[in-house]
Order: sequence, then C-alpha cells, then structure tokens
Amino acid sequence: MDLAHIAISTADLDGAVKWYKQFFGFAEIKRFEKQEFEIKGALLSNGSITIELLLPYKLDKNPTRPSTLAEALRAQGLNHISLNVDDLKDLFLRMRDNGECLITEIVSGRFFFCCDPDGTLIEIRQK
Repeated sequence: MDLAHIAISTADLDGAVKWYKQFFGFAEIKRFEKQEFEIKGALLSNGSITIELLLPYKLDKNPTRPSTLAEALRAQGLNHISLNVDDLKDLFLRMRDNGECLITEIVSGRFFFCCDPDGTLIEIRQK
C-alpha cells in the first residue's frame, strides 16, 4: 500500500498553487472542477508526493492560525504533513524573509514547523 495523495482545502487556489511551487518545487499536473461536489482543484506533484488543493464553492474558514507548536498540535484529526527538503536552512531563511507563517525556529538542526497560506501545519525536515 502507498499514499495516493493529501488533499488540502484553500481559500485561494492560485495562491496556494504558487506557494507550493515556490517553496517546495511542486509542479502543477492538472486543474479540475467537480460541480457535483462543489469544488475546483489542482493536483500538484513532486516525485512520489501528490497534493490535491481544493477550493470549495463555499469554504468553512478556520479564522485562527496557531501561534505555538503546542497550540497547533492540539488539533483533532489530520494534524500536519511532513516534507523532506534538501536544504532546510535555506528554505527556512527564504520563508522567514518572505514573511511566511513560521511556528518554530529550526529545532536541533533537523526540522521546523510552518503553516501554508491557509493555516495547514507543515513539518519541514532535512533529508
């Protein structure tokens, strides 16, 4: 068995696609709309990882972003995704300089946590 994809709802499909391309090198595979499910979406791929970004016609927004890792880890259900990168420090600095939502500093030289533009918690790990 292997993981088919991870789906993330977004308030801004174009912005989310751009963000995952810019920071993680994902390529957009296709766009789609499923009227019967009231969504538009995009499939992104980077090697064996596929992310499905979904823009619901009516989005139930979660207005709060976590400010600490402890607060973020309290969420019930799918809690976070983890991505391995080649250069952890470079990515951290680029995200910091771009004003992205960083939840932690680099921990033990091995990982940090951030949020995507919609608040999805992401653990970034050094390969």
